[in-house]
Amino acid sequence: MEEKSPVVLRVEDQQSLIHLGSLDSFDITEGGTDAAKAILSYFENGKKKELEKAISIYEEIIPNENFGGEYTALEWMCRYFLAPPEAQKDLLAQPFTKAFYEMMSQDDFSNLKTYLQYKYHIKEYGPGDNIEIKARMRFLEDFILFNNPDRERWESTRENMERFDLKEGMTVADVGSGPGYYSFKFSDVVGEKGKVYAIETNPRHLEFLRNYIDENKIGNVEVVESSFEGIGLSSDIRVDVVYVCSLFHNVYAAFTDGEREEFIGSIRTALNDKGQLIVVDNDLVTGQELPYHGPYISKDLIISQLYYYGFKLKDAFQFTPQRYALVFDKVEVPAGAPEKPELAENEIFVDSNVSLARYRIIGTSTSGYTVRGKKPGRKMYEGIMENDETKLREARAEFEELWPKERIGDDYTALMWFIDYKLASDEERKKMTEDSLVEMYADFFCGNDFERLKQYLLYKFHLEKPDPVDASFEASFDYDGKDFSINTINEWNEYLIFNNPYRKMWEKTDEMCKFFNIKEGEHIADIGCGSGFFTWYFSQQVGSKGKVYATELNKNALKYVDDLIERYNIKNIKTIITKMNKSGLSDNSVDTIFMCSMYHAAYITDIEFVKDSFIDTLHKALRKGGRIIIVDNNVTAPGVPSYYGPGISPDLLIQQLKYYGFNLVDRFEMIPQRFALILEEDPDYTGPKHGGKDEYGRDKDHKQKSSRSRKRGRRKSEDPMQHEGQEPDMFYDRKKE
Repeated sequence: MEEKSPVVLRVEDQQSLIHLGSLDSFDITEGGTDAAKAILSYFENGKKKELEKAISIYEEIIPNENFGGEYTALEWMCRYFLAPPEAQKDLLAQPFTKAFYEMMSQDDFSNLKTYLQYKYHIKEYGPGDNIEIKARMRFLEDFILFNNPDRERWESTRENMERFDLKEGMTVADVGSGPGYYSFKFSDVVGEKGKVYAIETNPRHLEFLRNYIDENKIGNVEVVESSFEGIGLSSDIRVDVVYVCSLFHNVYAAFTDGEREEFIGSIRTALNDKGQLIVVDNDLVTGQELPYHGPYISKDLIISQLYYYGFKLKDAFQFTPQRYALVFDKVEVPAGAPEKPELAENEIFVDSNVSLARYRIIGTSTSGYTVRGKKPGRKMYEGIMENDETKLREARAEFEELWPKERIGDDYTALMWFIDYKLASDEERKKMTEDSLVEMYADFFCGNDFERLKQYLLYKFHLEKPDPVDASFEASFDYDGKDFSINTINEWNEYLIFNNPYRKMWEKTDEMCKFFNIKEGEHIADIGCGSGFFTWYFSQQVGSKGKVYATELNKNALKYVDDLIERYNIKNIKTIITKMNKSGLSDNSVDTIFMCSMYHAAYITDIEFVKDSFIDTLHKALRKGGRIIIVDNNVTAPGVPSYYGPGISPDLLIQQLKYYGFNLVDRFEMIPQRFALILEEDPDYTGPKHGGKDEYGRDKDHKQKSSRSRKRGRRKSEDPMQHEGQEPDMFYDRKKE
């Protein structure tokens, strides 16, 4: 059999090749919630039958859902509580297991109770404790998953360790060690002559590691506090093995290009010439096996990317369908891409080290700013406050120079418009706001002497702090929410960017919209319409005989569209609050479905059954001969400035949507950072089937359950917005699951 190229990806069904996590409304089931309530009830009344009830539920649902999640750890706690004193003593004989129990049991089991209450929404976050409780929950989530005394049950840890082939005297860097599950196993293997560097960013994990080392007098493990600027080892340290467990999915898709370059580059620097990189992560699972409960990444994405960083795959093994290990040798970095082979219809050629999917939430609390952008931001703020035209013109010139070079699509061009508006005469302002959408935009940010714009500049660029010295530094936003909530600042940020009157400067919006060829009288759905930029455009194009359905998860964003409708008495727009798994559209209701900067989120963050349901509602909503238009942010070649937020290769979407019954008929790419796809429904598509084999060779009914199991495993809520303020669960401080 011909060996598969390391830079060719094969897409074999509609599953996404990477999943970073999603709103946990879909991840919390009735069974998991019932078990959590039973454990909490035991703490209240001391009745052991509550523990027996929880164990009964876990034994039923562990084989059917949440593989690799918290259930096995929580069941272990229940069994410990039920065990007689001598058996409890035996269970805690292992120091690491004892440390797990002590963490859960301290302060009358405060950590365990807190985790159960907030994880399963038995108790909700309040305004005052939101930030602190979330930080604690992120630590507990990691701690319970990774230091789980019953982790062997789902991971086959021993078999993996044997295959790593570590020897006494070796030096190992455990990157993203968390609370040290593997660090201390490596410590036992390499012995006194060896060394383990436990490398971590999360302060709570670092504290646990140091305390555990001190209490158990471990001499061959050194804790290293790291950041995202490399793995954290000093330049003179060389190791035999770099180990990266349950982290590379975030390195691939959640790190910026600069962070990834630093991270992987520092791995190469740290490794001996004959050193090895071991990557363990979670696989996408098809067929009869249960998927891993959280993030996953196709091993082919990792192999293809690391090829371009000078890592050659030496070994790959997988003792469970949900978990794999990849062993790489450090080799010379290739000069470029190999010759492109002839590709099958379902294959993609990877021609550089650029990630084919990235997911960073747009909004100041996660996207931050650069020092180059902060300087004109400060100058603009001072120019408005002091009514200084010179500072305003200087700021505009600096933004104009910057926007083609960094953070394409960020707020630079919008801020240029505001400066032009500030400097304009009354007559010029009237002309600038002839468009109704722009008039509302100007009223929102420029009303009351530019009040909101001043606040936005002050908090977005964190002007209360001095500018960092390094001009290439990209700062993370660390506003504390004392004057305005972070959600409010993020909301303003999105409105300012998406409804930017100068948006066409970077997006080539006019040319792109001509490509759509929207007809008068069409019924069109703007899915994930945000604050209505394209909704307004479509409204004008379809005319009085047409209809625009503006759908959105975010009620706050949709309010801008509702205000537009009311203020200007618009008759052909209808707004719809929708859900992640439902488009909100009636059957056979639209000619065109439009999604801008939205489908990447479905691809990267939706649980598969959520995405399946969403796509199914699109099929039902389309009229015969209907089409889908997808506009999204492209991944750019090395050296080409990227869109500042999320991005995805159009090839991934084209391949996936083909399996979902949508065929590409045309594509538009005028700038490297943006693409548009037009797809039509395959008339022969009948949808994923169940029972036996479906048309793509997958096993049908691969998650069959008893009626009781189906009831236990029923998703707690279909509405991801019911828990207001919930954030996607992959955005942990340490960028790890």
